[in-house]
Order: sequence, then structure tokens, then C-alpha cells
Amino acid sequence: MRLDMPSSRVRGLSLLLAISALPASSLAAAVPEPQGYWLGADHGETPERISGGTIIHTAALNALIERKQVVVIDVVVASRRPEGMPAGAPWMPPPHQIIPGAAWLPELGGNALPSARDAWLRDRLAALTSHDLDRPVVLYCHQQCWRSWNAAKRAIAYGYHRVYWYPDGIEGWQSAGLPTETGVVEQAPQG
Repeated sequence: MRLDMPSSRVRGLSLLLAISALPASSLAAAVPEPQGYWLGADHGETPERISGGTIIHTAALNALIERKQVVVIDVVVASRRPEGMPAGAPWMPPPHQIIPGAAWLPELGGNALPSARDAWLRDRLAALTSHDLDRPVVLYCHQQCWRSWNAAKRAIAYGYHRVYWYPDGIEGWQSAGLPTETGVVEQAPQG
């Protein structure tokens, strides 16, 4: 670089070098937050905010769990019996790892719910929080999963005041070396 270069060019060149050092994912346009629930594919880039709620990451979530003041909910879709499998053939779904103590409510993250399922989920969330709308609730799924974002929006719509969305997902938890346990799925009514 020439020493007699104007300072504006030096700043511009410095900015260009800084941008080129960023990972490609940092250069992508920010994903806008939908007005309602996300209606597209379950997996993909997600927003960096959630209106009415708070984004939480691994260290803060672990600290919240250690204080035992939070309800953690996993919304990963439960494995289904493979299509075409003979009716009498035994089938065991693969084990699903969850954050210890989490409730596994796979239907909470859907974008549109039948009224019976919505009522069941509302009641189940009320039971998990002891009917306390101020009790912190954390919702998660996988990384880049819209189901957990939808689930957090649903908890906000139900009137919960301290809703946390954990976009790092179970992968973020596991990559931090934190423990997991095998989850037991709680299925909502299908109607």
C-alpha cells in the first residue's frame, strides 16, 4: 500500500479486507421476521430476533437451567412408523436426545394447528409452568429450525411473558459438551 494514499481509500480498503475475511454466512442478508407463524420449510435460515421474546444461547441457557427456574421444551418432530411397513411388524422409533429435564412436545412448532391440538398444547404448557405466565419458557429444536421459532411465537401468543428461543438447537447444546438424556414424546391429539 502506498503511504501517500488518501485516508478515505485506506478506510475503504480496510473495510473491503475486513468484509472479505467474514464467513459467507455472515454476508447473507438478514432473514426478516414473519408477521405470524412461518409457513415455509421447517429448516433454513431463521431470523436473528423474535418479537415478544428473547433469543438465548448455550451458556445463558445452561445458567438458567442450573437455577432450576425454567421450563425447557423440545419441539423436534417425532419419528413416525415408516410407510409401507406391514401392520403387525414391530417398530421402535430411534431414541431422541433432549436437554435434561425438557418436555418433548413435537406438535408445538407447527405453523397451523387444529383447535383440539392447540387446546391440548395450551393446557400442557400451563401445566408445565404451573399456570405461571411469568415462568421462563425456553423452546428449541435443531439449528436453523423454524419449528422452535413458531413454538416460541405460540407461547408468546398464549400470554407467556418470559419466552426464550434457543436457535442453537440440540446440536449447539451437544457441541458445548453438555449432557443429554433420552426423551419421552408427548403426543397431542390428532383432531
